[in-house]
Amino acid sequence: MDKKINLFLLTIFFVLFSLSTLALAVDCPIPDTGQTKCYDNTQEITCPDPGQSFYGQDAQYPCNPHFYTKLDENGNDLPDDATEWAMVRDNVTGLIWQKDTAPGTYTWEQALSYCAGLTLAGYDDWRLPTIMELTFLVDRDRHDPTINTTYFPNTVSSYYWSSTPCVYYPYGAWGVRFGDGYVLYGVKSDDGYGRAVRSGQCGSFDNFIDNGDGTVTDTDTGLMWQKDTTPGTYNWQQALSYCENLILNNDGKWTSGNPNASGAKHNDWRLPNVNELHSIVDYSTYGPSINTTFFPNTVSDLYWSSTTDARNPGNAWPVRFYYGGVLDYGKSSHGFYGRAVRSGQCGSFDTSTTTTISGSTTSTISGSTTTTVPPCPTETLYGEYSQQTELLRYLRDNVLSTTPEGQELLKLYYQWSPAIVKAVEGDEEFKAQVKKMIDGVLPLIR
Repeated sequence: MDKKINLFLLTIFFVLFSLSTLALAVDCPIPDTGQTKCYDNTQEITCPDPGQSFYGQDAQYPCNPHFYTKLDENGNDLPDDATEWAMVRDNVTGLIWQKDTAPGTYTWEQALSYCAGLTLAGYDDWRLPTIMELTFLVDRDRHDPTINTTYFPNTVSSYYWSSTPCVYYPYGAWGVRFGDGYVLYGVKSDDGYGRAVRSGQCGSFDNFIDNGDGTVTDTDTGLMWQKDTTPGTYNWQQALSYCENLILNNDGKWTSGNPNASGAKHNDWRLPNVNELHSIVDYSTYGPSINTTFFPNTVSDLYWSSTTDARNPGNAWPVRFYYGGVLDYGKSSHGFYGRAVRSGQCGSFDTSTTTTISGSTTSTISGSTTTTVPPCPTETLYGEYSQQTELLRYLRDNVLSTTPEGQELLKLYYQWSPAIVKAVEGDEEFKAQVKKMIDGVLPLIR
């Protein structure tokens, strides 16, 4: 009888755990920009509270922080303090990168050829990254170079080629200048640097759904976008304020004001960070460089992001939707447009309340009330401070708990936790089965 009960519990655990994991799975998650500080128009400031000036900027909506793993020549994981490694896995995108900058400099065609002909660590499927993939390596909290040098130590503060040609200028191809983080095109016959990547590509540009209410959902990233360009133009502070106060009502009308007003359908809009905004650029076209079937009134001009240029806090990073470049401009500049974004992978942590987990550390669940829940089965299996437990806590606190659907799954999960924990502690075979199931799902969470 105990075996039958444990089998039933394992089934319950697997269904709930898998549902909670698959509920957040997206094909092409967008890494965080790396920005952790807040700024006004001239300098770093203490991050403002809701309703204060400059609220809603990049650092106040952290999501998918850069998370790398060093790999040896056989593809095995190494500790962060390893002094020798061959490759780097980006645990957000799943891409595997060449640790070193390719030797020498190359024209665009030479860079393509070098990466395609590379054999490294037994793999021969290396390639030159797309511009989107290359841009997601940029860390907007750093400069000279704008990349995490703990994992990519010999990155040059110069221009790196991507595999994306520039349709606006046929003699050019796109790349990233890692001294400052600019995304711009270079002349194909000029010299630049390269870094190879392997694994699948993101960004097919056929991933949008028109929701019929003035919004568009990107099924690759999970983000929901305002379909129309903002009315009028703004400086950076005005763009932040416009998006933070934007409301889509149940009657389909857009208003600005009290986000808690009755009749509000979506009231959690914000100005996108530069990686999010860049993710909807379509490099197969220009004038504008976006899918106009879903974003029909996009202006071929600059659109503000919420990300500050950390080198020069008086500037922010807009995207030029005429051809897709990312360059910094003064925050006081008027005449730039905006497009709000919401939900998707992560939300703000500024309105969180405390949730106490018995036998665990205190966690935050955005928009929830204080709740006491039983011990977590994964702590019983892996320990309170293990890497697996920390990863699952991140999933719980920063993803599942930010949506009503995720919060319902968490309630069900913890409803069954006491019985599952008791069974795990009393049956080694059952414990091994549960652990094997979780081990199989952890790569999907990463």
